[in-house]
Amino acid sequence: MKMLTGILLSIACALVQAEQRPAQDKIVIGQSVELSGEATGKENMEGALAYFAWVNAQGGIYGRKIELKSYDDKRKPETTRLNTEKLLKEDNALALFGYRSTPTVEAVLPLLLSEKVPLVAPFSGGQSLHQPFNPYLFNLRASYQAETAKMIELFGSLGIRKVAILYQDDSFGKDGLAGFQRNLAAHKLSPLLIASYDRKDLKVEQAVSAIAAANPQAVLMACTPSACADFVKQMHKKGAHPTFMMLSNVSSETFFESLGDDGRGVSVMQVMPYPKDFAAPATREFQSVLKSMAKPPPASYSAFEGFVAAKLLTEGLRRAGPNPTRPKLIAALETIRDYDLGGVRVSYSPDNHDGSTFVEMIMVGKRGAILH
Repeated sequence: MKMLTGILLSIACALVQAEQRPAQDKIVIGQSVELSGEATGKENMEGALAYFAWVNAQGGIYGRKIELKSYDDKRKPETTRLNTEKLLKEDNALALFGYRSTPTVEAVLPLLLSEKVPLVAPFSGGQSLHQPFNPYLFNLRASYQAETAKMIELFGSLGIRKVAILYQDDSFGKDGLAGFQRNLAAHKLSPLLIASYDRKDLKVEQAVSAIAAANPQAVLMACTPSACADFVKQMHKKGAHPTFMMLSNVSSETFFESLGDDGRGVSVMQVMPYPKDFAAPATREFQSVLKSMAKPPPASYSAFEGFVAAKLLTEGLRRAGPNPTRPKLIAALETIRDYDLGGVRVSYSPDNHDGSTFVEMIMVGKRGAILH
């Protein structure tokens, strides 16, 4: 009897230890993002990697290292879907993270529901990622609708009345267009002209000719970084110098540098504090981690957003406990209430995954310098 009791006690102890011991030596987080084209996705990924590396160097989460496994999707929705299936079925990713661009995120929304897997901090403010509510999607950044509201509020205070709109003809651009139109109407304004370009070829020549002829005081822009930069340069060549106002999706070191002297006076909405402003604790932490790296990413807005997003996900993993599962991680993230990530406050609940409401506008100075 004593022998049987001892055996049962040993089995019970082993089961308890197995429950407390990590099932694997790493936590795999999956990402599909544009790595071979626009720089914003790559910089966002590099910022996240910097934070995860710092966490891993401190021992990880309950002794487990975080591994961010990223695949290039070239900003193509079908490739994004295939990458995501691979991440879930072959790489056994616990969660998805940091996807970029509204159409590519939209391509995997059905997979989130069918696989019951969370996607944390997509690099997009598309309204389709906020409404209707998706229980597996956790936004960090404010929506493009919030950006357009702030943009129009700010230019209204400058006495600007004559505006044109440039948008990319896809779900992202149309989301920005809807925000521009709704907020202009709220201020009893109508655009002089609305012009678009095709997402597939990014050619803006026709839009340049039409908007330059309309002679607006400002152009509100929902476009990809290369198209935005090309548009500004072509407008200047025509002798047109309105105020250019863009959504935050363009923000990368490469974009600001690509503008050169044409960037002077360009305004860009931002959903993160200025990465080189040491007033915010997260920016000090970001700069400290970058200084410790042999090959750090640029101290750009997009890299900083990736860094803050990684900090958010890490907090969720910490709250999920030593053996996180997808349901545990979702439940853990939903316990985050008015949590300060170091200058960016985030809140979630079981019926609200909107995250942060932080929005501000910056201006570009000489040779791509940020005037904050």
